[in-house]
Amino acid sequence: MDTVEIILDLPKPPSLNKLYTQRHWGVRKKMKDDYKKIIKEVLSHIDDFTCEAYSLDIRYNSRLDIDNGILVSKFLSDTLVEMGCIKDDGPKYVKEVRLRFDQEVEKNHYITTIKCQNYKLR
Repeated sequence: MDTVEIILDLPKPPSLNKLYTQRHWGVRKKMKDDYKKIIKEVLSHIDDFTCEAYSLDIRYNSRLDIDNGILVSKFLSDTLVEMGCIKDDGPKYVKEVRLRFDQEVEKNHYITTIKCQNYKLR
């Protein structure tokens, strides 16, 4: 099974705390859509691909609590499904998500490695 690593440099996501304290669903949707638009822009600079399963390794350096940074994983996975890169973001397809603080990463950056199993170009 071919495994390929795709490395993305993503900006700091919205805070999970801030996202869920917004009273109106439209505000939350806009925050999510805005971040997913950034992800799509970053992905547009790599070859179009599919993979059967994947894992994510996210190294970050921001003031967000580690659990607030999980939105990088959520929004990236949702975007990969929307773009047809993966079938679903359930446990059959997402094998692992690792999120860790790394002061060597540039401030407010989330270096995200997608480890694709059975990677194929479209």
